[in-house]
Amino acid sequence: MIQIEDVSFRYSNSKDDALEHINLHIRQGEFVVLVGSSGCGKTTITRLINRLVPEFFEGKLEGKVYIDGQDTSDLDIQDLAGIVGSVFQDPRSQFFATDTTAEIAFSCENVGLPREELCRRIEKAANDLQINRLLERSIFELSSGEKQSVAIASVYALSPKILVLDEPSANLDTSATKRLMAILDVLKKRGYTIVISEHRIHYLKDIADRAILIEHGKIKREISREEFQKLSNSDANEMGLRSMNLLSIKPHPFDFLKKGNDFVCLDRISYRYGKNDVILENVEISAARGDVVGIVGHNGVGKSTLLEIVCGLKKEMGGSFLIDGKPASPKIRNRDTFLVMQNSDYQLFTESVEKELYLGSGKDQALRQKGLALLEKMGLSDYLQQHPASLSGGQKQRLCIAVACMKNTDVICFDEPTSGLDYISMKNVSSLLHDLSEEGKVLFVTSHDYEFLLSTCTHICHLKLGSVADYFEVKEETAHQIYQILF
Repeated sequence: MIQIEDVSFRYSNSKDDALEHINLHIRQGEFVVLVGSSGCGKTTITRLINRLVPEFFEGKLEGKVYIDGQDTSDLDIQDLAGIVGSVFQDPRSQFFATDTTAEIAFSCENVGLPREELCRRIEKAANDLQINRLLERSIFELSSGEKQSVAIASVYALSPKILVLDEPSANLDTSATKRLMAILDVLKKRGYTIVISEHRIHYLKDIADRAILIEHGKIKREISREEFQKLSNSDANEMGLRSMNLLSIKPHPFDFLKKGNDFVCLDRISYRYGKNDVILENVEISAARGDVVGIVGHNGVGKSTLLEIVCGLKKEMGGSFLIDGKPASPKIRNRDTFLVMQNSDYQLFTESVEKELYLGSGKDQALRQKGLALLEKMGLSDYLQQHPASLSGGQKQRLCIAVACMKNTDVICFDEPTSGLDYISMKNVSSLLHDLSEEGKVLFVTSHDYEFLLSTCTHICHLKLGSVADYFEVKEETAHQIYQILF
């Protein structure tokens, strides 16, 4: 079904090959997972299959790619539309309509299907993928997981033979990831050929037929279904992959922590949209210097809104906010805190990684050394003069985290900092947050990433229905409690 023969590819803005002599054959109906560190070439392989390389992402392509027996060099992107369906990491990047039903219909309208057939396919997609509840909804009101489901349905409606998904779980909570797994299982049973680029692999272990490990643009190893299912955490981690058995992960010991006076206090903080749409109500959180507070809960419970209030981007409608014992208005908080957003594209402004790092921080010798050390730790030292927009999703995320570490603020908030990150990058981010904690910073982190939370946080704040359902220290005895909240 998919045949990649001795393919090498170099992006036009790069000095190095993204892929080197790739040979890969994927059979009809096979479910293949592409694994490896950020920037290793996984996404580029998916772009070979849907012909985005080299038609959209330009560069030098050598070798041959055959899809369903056709040489893609003889085809345009639109020629593959009915054969290959693509779902990107951020589904918003592929939406064209404002409501869900119109979005699912869009691909079928594009190829000129008659109205009766179009309606039949919308109904079939909704029934087969069990997303009838999402029809006739505003795209803007959906959670990340719901948007992902609609994106898959819009591709499914066109009935392609191949589905290509690029890190589909990166921005999903655990319940949405379970729904994604169920949808993928349905698609596999219906005979689709599925290729997924992914970092979080534990949810795929029972449905993948094989995994392909990519390193520096080359196929390092093929992992059979049996080997994939039996991968221990240590074996997976040694290959730079996320852990397979989450329940066996142990929390990081914070031996250096000495409980001091509370530095940040949220006292009965409330926030609502309009008069009746309550997002947060009577939220109470206290954190001392060095605390790393993981804020957890399902999508839509107010986690990101809480971070925006901490950083002064939104004004609370009730309650009080203290920093170091003094009332802190949104204006003060906006000045004295920093937020790393979930979508890194929103806060990258300059034309090089180097300029981004020092933006607003100055550039004396001490700061330069600090910046270079941060880039080294984030695996970005080779990209100093590269434009941030040309980085992979994981690399952009790490750059934003490095920028946050350059700011001289006592309170730093991170909104899903490990979305799209491989194991090594996740551990590097975790280590950076440990360093900030040791410096006495107060850190607030929203995350659905169980492995990251255990590696990084000193406390967990469980938000449920807009209120604090529980607040406790992270230790071995509470690890299962965190697991139950997330799963």
